[in-house]
Amino acid sequence: MLTPKDKNLQRFTCEAVPTSKIAMVSTDICYDARYLQRLSSRGIHLPEKMHHEAVLKRKCEFSAGRYCAFYAQKNLGIEIPSKVGIGSNREPVWPSGIAGSISHCQGKAVAVAAYQSDCKYLGVDIEPLIKPQTCSQIWDSILCEDEFKYRYHFLNEELFLTTIFSAKESLYKAIFPYINVIASFDTAKLTGVDPSSRVLYLSLSRSFNATLQHGCTFPIGYQMFTDKVILTLVRCNTKTIGV
Repeated sequence: MLTPKDKNLQRFTCEAVPTSKIAMVSTDICYDARYLQRLSSRGIHLPEKMHHEAVLKRKCEFSAGRYCAFYAQKNLGIEIPSKVGIGSNREPVWPSGIAGSISHCQGKAVAVAAYQSDCKYLGVDIEPLIKPQTCSQIWDSILCEDEFKYRYHFLNEELFLTTIFSAKESLYKAIFPYINVIASFDTAKLTGVDPSSRVLYLSLSRSFNATLQHGCTFPIGYQMFTDKVILTLVRCNTKTIGV
């Protein structure tokens, strides 16, 4: 159960950053105290505050994510990976020179890592398919009117909304270290979909700094992670985002 799994990135066809430069690792999560003990025996320890205050589910998901982050760094060739810290907004803080991202849902955890010299913007997200009855309640909070026209590229509205929701989460994770601003879902807008390559395009709706300007466009890969979970991945350098 604690065996990390190297994920096959070859299915991500967007050419922003070669998949050979990125490590992705996933694991199954068990929600019990013994699982935490096994992770602790492998050097994955909870922060003191979380150890005393968090519920068991949160503890297990946090530890599983850090476990994946550890092995993602190992797969980059780092013999003794450094601890991934926690920032003021509860975001993962990766070691100097490393770009990375963590996500978890429905008993799965995943982490990606790369050297910043190879991949500056790196974000991953996994999301369970949104239930049909929920879609109508959250459409307007996730999408603007112009984005609705792309729904015909997807099998159904649940798949469309979940994919765009996840893609925006991945993008915000990728750019957060460079903007230090909590983004909303209107921070980026869907501007294109290539279903044959499973790539969609999100463009920033505002400027943050000299590099991340209004109109900067990020290619984002998407695929089914399990039969009911979507995975999206941002992997870009400054030269691979367009305006």
